[in-house]
Amino acid sequence: MGTLSLLLPLLAFLPLISTNRLNQRLFVPARAISFVDPTKHGFRVILHDSFIKTQLAATLIPMVYLSAIPLKRDAPPSVQMIYPDSIYDDKTISVTGLLESSWYYVCVEWENVSRHNETVGSDCRMYKTLDRTGKKAETTIEEVGSIDTDINTVFYRLHTSAEFPLRITVSLKGGPSSPPAQVFFTNESTELEGSIPNLRQFTNYGRLCVLEEPLVPAYSATGRVVTGLTIHKCYNQDITTKDYALSTFDSEQAAYRTASSTSLSVLLLILLTALSLLPR
Repeated sequence: MGTLSLLLPLLAFLPLISTNRLNQRLFVPARAISFVDPTKHGFRVILHDSFIKTQLAATLIPMVYLSAIPLKRDAPPSVQMIYPDSIYDDKTISVTGLLESSWYYVCVEWENVSRHNETVGSDCRMYKTLDRTGKKAETTIEEVGSIDTDINTVFYRLHTSAEFPLRITVSLKGGPSSPPAQVFFTNESTELEGSIPNLRQFTNYGRLCVLEEPLVPAYSATGRVVTGLTIHKCYNQDITTKDYALSTFDSEQAAYRTASSTSLSVLLLILLTALSLLPR
């Protein structure tokens, strides 16, 4: 009797514990987007087969949201609620009516319900619609100028076409060490020039890499903060600083050639002057 009296209060809480466990709202970090095909005024989003099978099964009563959030100020966003019946066959969802040649956060979100809990998820990427010529862009960096070096410095020049707040981090990757990166902030199309100093002479520092981080706060269709989206791309191969001895030799040779050229010019001028003074 004593044991039963101790268990009875605990049994009264079992329905509450069971109800709480069966009504959890779980976030699933699944990758929904397989590929995005940009058009001039929108995007075709192809979904992963595994995502459709595991998250959009008809028994889960799923709902899908597709949003395109502009990075350019004052541009309107696009939000759609899509029933999965239209997805099962071609595995594609689309958004239209967007600005051409403009960057967007493209987000696929979903909600579904199983016997035990509710599952939600989100997969966001960063893409640009095509321009009027149909040109596709994977980065805001439109041009990388010549990358030059001396014995301990790498010099570079970049052109970005960004029309929104953007942080650009430039670094060298693939060398014997990781020199301090350079960071730029911009919100318009501009040319960036910089240098990475204090390097070893005659050393291969690999590639020049650029990390682009948009600084545009945004919320998805379901109210989640869109954050952490970046573009990372590397340029050139085997960027190598110059050898001190060779650099000194080249400088001396250049100085010698300059001096020789100057002396020859002076002698030629004297000769021409002397010839002009001869009687005719």
